This record gives sequence, C-alpha cells and structure tokens, in this order.
Amino acid sequence: MFDRLTGAVGVGLSGLRYRRGRAALAVVGIALAVLLVVLLSGLGYGLTTTGGQAIDWLDRDLWATTGPVAFAPGAVGSVENPVEDAHLVADRMARVEGVAEAQALAFQAVYVSPDPDTEAFDTVVGVGGTGSGDTVVVKRGEGFSGGDVHYANGTYEGPMTREVIVGPRLADRYGLEPGDSLHVGGTLAAARENEFRVVGVSNTFSRFLGTPTVALHLSELQEVSGGTGSDRAAILAVTLADGADPAVVERRIERAFPRFDVRTNDEQVGAVIGNQGPVLAAATTLVALAVVAGAALVTNVLALLVAQQRERFAALKAAGVSGRLLAVAVLAQGLVVGLLGGALGLGLALPATAVLNGIVADLAGFPDLLATPPWLLAGALVLAAAVGVGGSTVAGWRVSRLSPLAHLRR
Repeated sequence: MFDRLTGAVGVGLSGLRYRRGRAALAVVGIALAVLLVVLLSGLGYGLTTTGGQAIDWLDRDLWATTGPVAFAPGAVGSVENPVEDAHLVADRMARVEGVAEAQALAFQAVYVSPDPDTEAFDTVVGVGGTGSGDTVVVKRGEGFSGGDVHYANGTYEGPMTREVIVGPRLADRYGLEPGDSLHVGGTLAAARENEFRVVGVSNTFSRFLGTPTVALHLSELQEVSGGTGSDRAAILAVTLADGADPAVVERRIERAFPRFDVRTNDEQVGAVIGNQGPVLAAATTLVALAVVAGAALVTNVLALLVAQQRERFAALKAAGVSGRLLAVAVLAQGLVVGLLGGALGLGLALPATAVLNGIVADLAGFPDLLATPPWLLAGALVLAAAVGVGGSTVAGWRVSRLSPLAHLRR
C-alpha cells in the first residue's frame, strides 16, 4: 500500500513538472494570499497589542477623562484637551479614598530644537503632567527636581523650573544628554524664547504615544503653548494605594466626579481598540477575500492541470490504478503548490513587514506597528497548505470518477 501511495505522489509531482507555467501561477496566487494574510493580520494584532503594552508601560491603575482628545488644527498646539481645571481636579481626585496619586496629562504639538537660531525646528508631542514626575522611568539623568511649582495657588506666577525630559529618539537625533539645552514652544517664536534644561531621557511617554516626545510640568507646557487660560488636560492617570480594589475606587471617583468616564487598564485598552474598529473590520475583510481568491485560483488552475492530463490519468486507470490513488496524486499536487506558495509568501512578508513598519514609523511615529509573531507565520503556512489541498479536492474528485473509455484515443 505504501508503494502505491508513493507512486501516486510521484505521478502528481511529475504532472507539475510538465505544466510548470500553470503550477507557477497557482504558487504565486497562494503566495499573494499568504502575504496579505500576514500583513493584515499583523496589523490587526499590532493594533490590539500596542495600546495594551503602552498603557502597561505607564504603570497606572485607572484612567479618567471627560471626552476624547480632539485635533484643533487652527489652535496653537493643534490638540484640544477636554479636561478643564486640570490641577484642581487632579488634587481633588488624589483625595478620594484608595487613590495614591492622580496625575493630569496634557498633549500638545510643540516645536523643538537645541539651536534657537535655526529655521529647522522639529515638531514633536509635548506631554505636560502634574505632580512630581517621579513615576516617569528615566533611563539617563535624574528627572524632575520637584513638583509643578509654576502653578501657584491657581496662578501661573510661580517660578518655572525650565526642566524637560526627552524621549530616546529625540535625544539620539540631537545628541542630547542630561544638562544640555533644548528650546521648546507652541510656536516658533515661543520656542526660540523658551530654553529648557534636559534633566532626563525617558521612553515612558514615547512608548505610550508611539512618537518622539518631550515631557514638561503641565503649567510650563501650558505657558509655552498658550494654554494657561482654562488649565486643560487630556486625561488623568490614577495610581491606587496598596491593597485598594480598582472596581471600588472606580465607583468612588465616578460618584465624586460624575462628568468623568473612569476606566481600568483593560477597559482603556478596549477603548483604544474600539477606535480602530473600522481598520480591523477592513483588514478582516481583506484577509477573507485573499483566502477565498487564493483558493479559487488554486482550484481553477489544478482543474486545468487535471483536464490537460486526463488522457494520462485515463491510461493509468485503464492499467488498473484505482481512482483513489489518482485522487491522491492530485492532492499531492495541491499540497506541494500550497507549501511552495506559503514559503514564497512568508519570504515576501518578512521584508515587506519591515519596510511598512519603517514607513509607518516615519509618518505616524508608531514603531513596529505590524507584528509577526511565530504563531502567525506558522498559521499562514498551514493555511497555504490547506488552500492547496482544498483547491485540489475538487480536481481529485473529478479524477476519481474519470472514465477511461471516454478519454483514451482509439
């Protein structure tokens, strides 16, 4: 029996050698399907994991906000932060039972450069935070020397520390080290006038936002970006006291601040993913279409291969080879086509992923957004083999029912 199966497989492979053009077409079809599956599935996986990793990196327990952060192209900073009276709200929220710290965070687009006389300022995300800033994980330097003293009893008349923490990408771009100077402002004029001292290099906010960042005390960011009027922030990051129940503290904050929507880490990740719903739906649709198109192409090509070999198969069947063994020969063709297509698709997917990640990082600041974990690559190869075998099933069924008398020449 084993010899018969081996012979049937050999017959199938010889058929591919004689019809190289059509076999290559089927391999390319599966390779393209695998390429799309890996890239689009990698995009969906990256979207669902990046938000969670970034939020875990910040090491907070609850998140509170009054609405989404909106872009304001006509305003200085280009971002409209929804939370008003951020310093006061953060101070009151920190007094809720079970809360150890509540830090208001604001995001603004700012201009930065170590040289105030240059025309080539870079635009990065400025992050302003209340509190002492001791929750920022600093890789180099000592971090902020104290709290947000510029905001003094509801005014902006306190001294500015003029301290800034920069992200690693910005530090590498300018060669910045702790003690160096960096000009920061919401406009070019403001940036040239406001010099800050680098007190640390930290990846905390760069990982959270996926883009180069500078971190300042909230009042100082508001000062250099024209946001001192309403003391706005985007979100409040809450750290709980040891042993506090997140669900209980969440309800307490919502009762004390009814205008706020409070989320746990998992709920915040869900909100991030929910905002990407259309992208994920489109990616899922394209993956499904790629698989269906690949299966249809393989089915049609293998059906044509079988049609061109019908006299050969008819002769084998007349010589006593069973229809089942002939069907095995066709299935072997499909399996080989699927594996070759899968290998080619994976070979194209890995460099394509690297190229696309580089483009996305340059355009949007999100590095490694497309993720290709080993299980995804293995699943794509299994899918390619399944498409090949599935596509050859119809052709194999037709071969098993082939009539020698109808096809052999007299």
